[in-house]
Amino acid sequence: MLLEIKNLKVSYKTVNGKTTVLNNFELNMDRGDSIAIVGESGSGKSTLGGAIARLLPPSGEESGEIILNDQNLLSLTEEQMTKIRGTEVFMIFQNPLNSLNPVKTVGFQLSEAAQIKAQRNGTSVAPEEINKIVVDALKSVRLPDPDQIVKRYPHELSGGQVQRVVIAMALILRPKLLIADEPTTALDVTIQAQVINLLKALNKEYGMGIIFITHDLSLAYVISKKIIVMYAGTIMELNESSDLIKHPDHPYTIGLLKSVPTDYKTNTRLFYIKGSPPSFFNLPKGCRYSPRCDKAFGKCHEFEPSLIDVSNGHKVRCWLFE
Repeated sequence: MLLEIKNLKVSYKTVNGKTTVLNNFELNMDRGDSIAIVGESGSGKSTLGGAIARLLPPSGEESGEIILNDQNLLSLTEEQMTKIRGTEVFMIFQNPLNSLNPVKTVGFQLSEAAQIKAQRNGTSVAPEEINKIVVDALKSVRLPDPDQIVKRYPHELSGGQVQRVVIAMALILRPKLLIADEPTTALDVTIQAQVINLLKALNKEYGMGIIFITHDLSLAYVISKKIIVMYAGTIMELNESSDLIKHPDHPYTIGLLKSVPTDYKTNTRLFYIKGSPPSFFNLPKGCRYSPRCDKAFGKCHEFEPSLIDVSNGHKVRCWLFE
C-alpha cells in the first residue's frame, strides 16, 4: 500500500465562520497506481491534493490520517514534512509558475533538485554529473535545446515548457507519489497531450503513483486506472476507469458523462446538469446531490447514503443501491 487516507477532515476558517470541505474522506492507493479525482469546481478536489501534500493555506485545518509509506503525514512537523516533499510526495499545480522560483534559472533549480536527491540518498554528485542529470531530464520531457533552457528564467518560457520543466524536476526527484492538480487546463490541445503522455510514462516506467485532479472525464479516462467522482466534498462513485465510463451507476456520474460532447454534427442542445453545486456553508439535508438529481426520492432528501461496495471494489454513494 502506497497511500491510505482514514477519516480525513479538512476545514477552513473564513470571515463567515468555519466550514468543512472534506469530512470522513477515505482512500486506498497501491504502489504504481494512478487515480483520477473528477468533479465540478468546488467539489474539494484541490483541497484533497493540498491536504495530502500538507500544502493547505494557513486558514486550513486537517485531522485524521494520511499514511504514505507507513508514515502518517499529519503527525509530522513542518520541518519533517519539508524533507518528505519532493522525494516522497510531489505536487504539480495548475499554474506551473507557482512551483518555480522566478528569480532563479531553470538550470539552478533543477540542479538543486538533483543535489537534494543525492543528499537524501546519502551520496555526493560531481557538478558535471549534476549537469548531465539536468540535461537528460529536460531531454526526457521533450524540451528542445536543453542547453539553452537551463539558462532561462521561468517567465521566459511558455506555459507548456514550464509545465514540462516541473515534470523534469519530478523525474529527477522520483517521488513515490505525484499529485497533479489540473496541470493541463491552461495548455493547448497538442501540449496537453504531451504532458499527459509524460505523466503516463512516469507512472509506467518508474512505478510512480499518480493522483490526477481534473474536471475533465475524458482526460481522467486516458491517464488513470481508477476514477473517483467527487461532489460537495464527498466521493459519489469509485471504479476502474473503463468500467466507470462504460457502466456509470451514480446519477451524478451519468450526468457528467452525458454532458461531454460526442457528436458535433447534430443540432441538439448539449445536456447539462440543472442547478449548481451547494455552498459548504449550506449543504442540503440528506444526499448532497439530491436537489439536482432527477432520480431522487423521499429518503434522498432526509438521510445521507453511505459509500457502499456494489461489486469488486466498485463503490457508489446512492440510496438506489442500498
